[in-house]
Amino acid sequence: MKFTVTDEKITSELPAGELTISGDENEGFRPFQLMVSSLAGCSSLVYKRILAKQKIEWDEMTVEADVIRSEDEVNRIERVTLLFKVKGKDLKQEKLQKSLEIASKNCSMVQSVVPTIEVEEKVEVVDA
Repeated sequence: MKFTVTDEKITSELPAGELTISGDENEGFRPFQLMVSSLAGCSSLVYKRILAKQKIEWDEMTVEADVIRSEDEVNRIERVTLLFKVKGKDLKQEKLQKSLEIASKNCSMVQSVVPTIEVEEKVEVVDA
């Protein structure tokens, strides 16, 4: 990956398009947003694959991320809670949670930041 750095932003040309990074979220993605997105995205992709292998069918899935940052001047990410809301018929909470734990152990992004950042992943069943 190659990044071009200017006074206003950092850009990179990727196969899906241009990625713009900036401290001003009106100009591009803030670095912490990209970090949280990487965690949620990787975990979701692995989770979907595990559910498919287990032949667990679902209709809709969303992920809500709650981020706690330190109050020091670095303002680092201390904790990320990912709440997976899975909608479908006859879904079992315990089975979905166990599958999510497997996903977390196999998500390269989550495993790259643990234990520096605490990552908690929970699932909520939404009846169809």
